[in-house]
Amino acid sequence: MEASRTPMVAGTAQLPNGTYSVPERDLAMTVVRDVLDDADIAPSAVDGLYMPSPRPWTEQKFFSTAMIRLLGIEADRTLEVSTGGTSGGKAFQAAVRDVQSGAVDTALVFAVERNSTVETTGPYFEYILQTFESEFESPIGMSIPGIYAQSMQRYCHEYDVDRDDLAEIVVKNRDNATDDPETLFDSAVTRTAVLESRPVAEPIRLFECPAPCDGAAAIVVTADPDVAAAVDDPATVAGIGSHHAASHHLASRHGSMTELSAVRRAASEASAAAGRSRDEIDVYEPYAPFPHVEAIVTEELGLVDRGEGVAACLDGRTAPDGEFPISPSGGCLGRGHPPMVTPLHNYVHAVRQLRGTASSQVPDATTVMTTSEHGHVNGVTATVFERGDR
Repeated sequence: MEASRTPMVAGTAQLPNGTYSVPERDLAMTVVRDVLDDADIAPSAVDGLYMPSPRPWTEQKFFSTAMIRLLGIEADRTLEVSTGGTSGGKAFQAAVRDVQSGAVDTALVFAVERNSTVETTGPYFEYILQTFESEFESPIGMSIPGIYAQSMQRYCHEYDVDRDDLAEIVVKNRDNATDDPETLFDSAVTRTAVLESRPVAEPIRLFECPAPCDGAAAIVVTADPDVAAAVDDPATVAGIGSHHAASHHLASRHGSMTELSAVRRAASEASAAAGRSRDEIDVYEPYAPFPHVEAIVTEELGLVDRGEGVAACLDGRTAPDGEFPISPSGGCLGRGHPPMVTPLHNYVHAVRQLRGTASSQVPDATTVMTTSEHGHVNGVTATVFERGDR
């Protein structure tokens, strides 16, 4: 076993976000075939398979083993992860570590989700309740928008931020995504439309929530020299990091609800592993499900001072042609949001930036950082991708 090897992205693929009438298995097989085609490899070249566990309402259980049979691969490593929104991030980082160590040569990471099959007022809401602290939080009917509404209120109060200005982050992200045919939305949105959309959890409005949808995405990571040699536009995984704060959702967290320490710690670890300062990262694709989260993430990354994340958007500093582009793909607010798939969407869009094929291309991008998160950003993974010729 080799001490350390540099993982290269051999292929990426994603299906358009939307609503599908076929089982998750069919979506998974489609996106896996697409990513293997992009990597120009046969299923037999894969010796590691990694994925986030599908949602509880997915009919097929033991999904990864079912896929191994369907693909006909002999896998030395397999993994299904279930930690909410970080599931895809943790699956990917496990694959990266196995490739680095030599445990596998070529890893397939994929995610699939169908939200169109479940009523949000029934099994879905019951599932969400079960993610909160079971004795004290679940019985009072906590919700994901509900906890983010509390931190939005506190953020605006603590830093004297005009609550209405948060809508501009949604406007930016929807605009960034409009030229991408694989996103859920095909049109931009105005500040007025955001603020006049129906209330969800005061002060959050509907358009400030990520829209659940069906989706699938996949990425192939390799250190096999034969597979790597066939890649025309190489991108490498330069560094990874992760951190979980001593908290669970919001009510039981320690410290300020307007600070997301897990972002700071995970991003710092990934940057250090890549040997890059924050000034050397050209693009950021964070997992930011609400507008104030993107603002706080911008602050935790050290790009602006605390309380200045919204102003950075208003000043155009986070636009694709700005000083530090944030979510040029639109993020989950602009693209649509199948949560298990969103981390992989971020990887796909990061690699597209490095290949020069992104729908909202950042000029001369050579380094991209992505994040994933779960809960109220209690746990975070961060990944730095670099163009292979850097």
